[in-house]
Amino acid sequence: MPGAERREDIALLARGATLLVNNGLGQGLGFLASIAISRLLGVRGFGEYATVMAMIFVATVAAEAGIEASLTREIARDPARSRSLLAASVRAKAAVGGGLAVLLALGPVAAFLAPGSGSVGAVRLAGILLTLNTVNSSFSAVFRAWGRMDVVLGINLAGQVAQLAGVVAVLLATPSVTAVVAWFTVVQLAELAAGWVLFRRGEPPRAPGARIATGGRDTAAALVRRSLPFALAGILGTLELRVDLFLVQAVCGAVVVAAYSVAMRLHEVLGLVPNSLFAALFPALSAAHGETGSAQGERLYGRALRFVLALGGVAAVGGLLFADFLVRVTFGPTYAPAVTPLRILAVMLVPLLANRTTTLHLYASGRERRANAFEVVNLALRAGLGWMFVTRWGAAGAAWANLAAETIVLATYALTGAMRVSAPADASRCADARKAVG
Repeated sequence: MPGAERREDIALLARGATLLVNNGLGQGLGFLASIAISRLLGVRGFGEYATVMAMIFVATVAAEAGIEASLTREIARDPARSRSLLAASVRAKAAVGGGLAVLLALGPVAAFLAPGSGSVGAVRLAGILLTLNTVNSSFSAVFRAWGRMDVVLGINLAGQVAQLAGVVAVLLATPSVTAVVAWFTVVQLAELAAGWVLFRRGEPPRAPGARIATGGRDTAAALVRRSLPFALAGILGTLELRVDLFLVQAVCGAVVVAAYSVAMRLHEVLGLVPNSLFAALFPALSAAHGETGSAQGERLYGRALRFVLALGGVAAVGGLLFADFLVRVTFGPTYAPAVTPLRILAVMLVPLLANRTTTLHLYASGRERRANAFEVVNLALRAGLGWMFVTRWGAAGAAWANLAAETIVLATYALTGAMRVSAPADASRCADARKAVG
């Protein structure tokens, strides 16, 4: 069905394009904010800021408990359950995030976790910020499941503009990591209010008096249970993205962390285009697979993999050629040590994007356990190789460890058949046939 597949690809690319604009503007504004923070706080202050934000990122994913992915997949299949699923997710996240907020607000805990004396207050505020982050991610998940990427774009863009404008003003008045975290918290509160208003306006209409039979599926406890595989995946994936930075902090200190953070930030910019497709690809794959998987989902995965790899190759070449220019023009010559790790991370884009596409396909088709097994291997490789390489080569060693880990995982995916594009099983083909007849 070439015509149907073409229409499906066009719809997916249209949503991906909206998310690309969202991520592009968001990354651009966030990038400018990082430059401002790095220059106004200095190298050591920026290193402490990067460490605190990495800690918040990891804790946010833990508090998220995999619920965002469950919301996207389940609402994409049944939009009528949007309100009940959203309410359940907010209750669950408020409970988990609230507990973390109380824990991080304790003085001894904050002092232990802070990378420096000037960032203790930032750690104490971190729990509030991460709780707001998790709740806002539920609204984003609903909008993505509805295909309303324009709403995601509007909220994120407004938040990033406010974040950039405010952080410059705040740091000019009070140059501290705590002031930055406090401002980010204010912005998240505003995004939460906007998300609620737009959800109420965009919620799919129901017939008067109609009730959605959920059979107890949409309680907070039930949603958390269904989300546990995604929670594990989120924690593993987040640690993969941040274990290198924590190793650099432990072995080399805040100054080297600052340089490596610049390399990571520019690496994210290089991968902006292909990474923007994933948020649109996941609900599309989930809807195509349904509960049991389908040949349609397999075909969509194959096309997406080829497209993402082509984009990743272009980005990798760009990083190799222009790493020195990118670092010098954006963050300045002070951060020149970021050039070498940036080149290595640019090459890593190719296996990384292939692995992310395959992992997403496994999640969308209900094979979370298999995907999580590969995530455990990836994290173990990054941590084990990272400790050896960082000790010897510093920030460049962390980048080499990441490249080695992603390459090994890609080879394992290929050798075990996880990347093979074929109709999954007879049950899946029967599901497709029923859809065609129905």
